[in-house]
Amino acid sequence: MTKRKEQDIFDELERLSSKEGFIDVLSLLCWKDTFVHGRNGIIDEDAFANNFDRSKLCRTELATLYGLMCKTGVTGSCLTVNETVEHAQRVYELFEELHWSFYNAEDFEETTEKLESFKNLVNGSSFMREAIFYSGESVFKHQYRDLVKIRYQKDNPWLKENKGFVIEDAISVLEVIDKLQLEKLNTLVPNIFQKDNQAPFSSAFCFSADELHSHSELSKEVTINVLSALSASPTSGMNDFSSADDFNHRNAFPIVKLDDGLYASFLSSSNWESLYESPFFWFNADSSYKMTASDHRGEFTEDFTADCLRKVFPPQNVYTNIDIYDGKNRAGEIDVLVVHGKYAIVIQAKSKKLTIAARKGNSKQLKSDFKAAVQDAYDQSYLCAELLQKKDVKFKDAEGKVIAFGDDYESIFPVCIVSDHYPALASQAQHFLRHTVTETIKHPYVMDVFLIDMMTEMLSSPLYFLDFVTKRSNHGDSIHSNHELTTLSCYIIQNLFFDENPDMVVLDDYVSATLELAMLARREDGFDHVPKTPRGILTIYSGTLIGNILDDIKNSCDLGLMKLGFHILSLSEDSGNIINDAISQMVELNKKDNKHHDATLPILEAKKGLTIHVNNDEDELSGKRLVTHCEKRKYTCKADEWVGLCFSPVSSRFRFATYHRSKWEPSVKMDKMVESLPKISGAHEVKNGKVDFKGKQAIRTKIGRNSSCPCGSGKKFKRCCI
Repeated sequence: MTKRKEQDIFDELERLSSKEGFIDVLSLLCWKDTFVHGRNGIIDEDAFANNFDRSKLCRTELATLYGLMCKTGVTGSCLTVNETVEHAQRVYELFEELHWSFYNAEDFEETTEKLESFKNLVNGSSFMREAIFYSGESVFKHQYRDLVKIRYQKDNPWLKENKGFVIEDAISVLEVIDKLQLEKLNTLVPNIFQKDNQAPFSSAFCFSADELHSHSELSKEVTINVLSALSASPTSGMNDFSSADDFNHRNAFPIVKLDDGLYASFLSSSNWESLYESPFFWFNADSSYKMTASDHRGEFTEDFTADCLRKVFPPQNVYTNIDIYDGKNRAGEIDVLVVHGKYAIVIQAKSKKLTIAARKGNSKQLKSDFKAAVQDAYDQSYLCAELLQKKDVKFKDAEGKVIAFGDDYESIFPVCIVSDHYPALASQAQHFLRHTVTETIKHPYVMDVFLIDMMTEMLSSPLYFLDFVTKRSNHGDSIHSNHELTTLSCYIIQNLFFDENPDMVVLDDYVSATLELAMLARREDGFDHVPKTPRGILTIYSGTLIGNILDDIKNSCDLGLMKLGFHILSLSEDSGNIINDAISQMVELNKKDNKHHDATLPILEAKKGLTIHVNNDEDELSGKRLVTHCEKRKYTCKADEWVGLCFSPVSSRFRFATYHRSKWEPSVKMDKMVESLPKISGAHEVKNGKVDFKGKQAIRTKIGRNSSCPCGSGKKFKRCCI
């Protein structure tokens, strides 16, 4: 079959959507492909995962169909159930064909066979255009609801005067629309397929202002004012909608006003996104207010980001609007800065939107938009990261107060945050961002305010937050996804671990289903049956000895304790369980003989390791013993980094930790010191980041009285630490 041109397919979609009664076809598709269909009234992970079925239409496709239906006006119901289903099937076929028309399908199949050819393909403008159109949902509806209230709080006086409502009123109206729609569908759908009668699917998506008013506490006037701001007649603004990339007026005005005082709303997510983004254009039309609104928008991005991070880090460690002076000159400015021990996060915020030309795949415009939205922010962030390491620079807050920071950092993370939903942001960051990575300044992280909202909700301690950012940074550009929501979900579920250490990982959108369900349980009513934290790295050690250790150190800014936490979080679940078992055994042995016991876990591939001591000796003695033991084990394993842990057998809690870091070098002195050190039975190697550790082999339960003391003094054990 000869491949058709994209425009020919689009034109057929327009002809099909202009047919009499097509409103019921669109309604059927929106019900089938955008609602979560649970079993027996239960919404679970399987139900959510089913929504990522590739046979379903994405919201961009449904919005395109919505716009095309409106171009010629909307006609009422007249199709039977069979006719409705038949038209819907043709819609699926046309959108599948349209998808492949974005680029040459034969070339795509050939280039994906080789990695380098695939990389060249994904760098092309047609691939980026496809990524933008099919970018997937990286924002949850409840996030639009929650953030829009904060974003426009300062603009409420203008909204009240010029639009006749405040932002909370608009939220109430959209919530009522969602509730009514769900109630109508639950009543309508069970009976509609009983026989081949007319299929009034659209009745569930239509409503009147009186109906909304009767289900809310708002006045009818306010309700109508909200509807007026978000609605338009079907044909309004649709004349220029002639290709998949053209501006779709239905995205800006997602509610259409029909005859007989009825309104129709088909895509709930579009309603909420419009409420989040449309005020920008309302304010811009008022020349006397647009600069004030612009200031409010910038303040929102910075303030919201800082407030989110203060839920994770101690508030005193999160700074805003930091000016950096090199001599008398202001060398840089940081929008939001987190300094936690030896770790720093340098955040620059932007609010630039993606233009229509860029959405069309114009590579020049794409790069221009990206530069204004992200590249400039990154360049500023990197400059400030360099200045943080420079001596003799001064840091001042917004009031001009000098703040003292150190200049010796373990890691500095440059982060760029945008305030709007930016289609295919992760893909664009991989293709367009020019960046530099040093030993201290890590790979940049580009995100929107919705991701920082989810990150700080789920990773609510410095240890887990920094562990995720570190691991995400270490993967660099090797992870490909439509949006970073899937990467965060993958970390929570499987610790960003991938078998066979691949050069490139492609994450499908369905990976985020578990996270989406957990966020719903946290932010919405009616999900008490759903765990608020997905099983994975946040839960696997809960209630265990290792879990207690992590709980004790997760908020610490001490480098040694943080390294201990990162070390534990780098282990596989099996390795963690073996360590739990080893500590338990040592605790039980101590209860029987009241003696010191220890275990060592080297990770040879990573040139690091962990030594665990279990005793109830005085801190000075225990500390000296642990330091010496770690130094010896570090040397024998030719490691560059080692962590020591002392555990109390009485309280079954963490006591203290030591951290050792230096590049391994051969030493005659150390060779002599480790001569009598018992060998670890069976070298515990790491394959693909996973530890192969046999806990019982690593436990050394007894030191002979006449053996050399493990503290390294050179004396016999009976004459020293015994």
